[in-house]
Amino acid sequence: MKKPILLFAIKCSVILYFAACTGIDKMTTAISATPSVTKGSWKINLYTESKNDKTTAFNGCMLTFEPSGKIIAYKNGEKITGNWAEDDILKRITINLDTDDPALTKLNNYWNISTISKWQMCFKTVNTTKDSQLQITSL
Repeated sequence: MKKPILLFAIKCSVILYFAACTGIDKMTTAISATPSVTKGSWKINLYTESKNDKTTAFNGCMLTFEPSGKIIAYKNGEKITGNWAEDDILKRITINLDTDDPALTKLNNYWNISTISKWQMCFKTVNTTKDSQLQITSL
């Protein structure tokens, strides 16, 4: 009588083990933005807020993401610094620029990573009342 119970327990353990490993593999094999975004400078070629195009507020703006977590924004000859970080598991980046510029403060947010390529990246806001979209292109 003990053998069927033991066999059942072993089968359940094996199934749970493989189910858990599969879930972990999916979370750890996410495509990272860091290798691409830290190479060179980027311009903002699209910014929408509540489906309204607000890109012109970023004319002449350039972003540089450093591997150390520092971000530098250049706008109208002014250099603005801040921090950025990527969360590979949640597939998002966080931007925090130290500025009072009304346009650049809109970048201070958690951004879901939508698409990544060597030349372009698209992000969408996380948990805000206004849906925003940010698209940057490599210079």
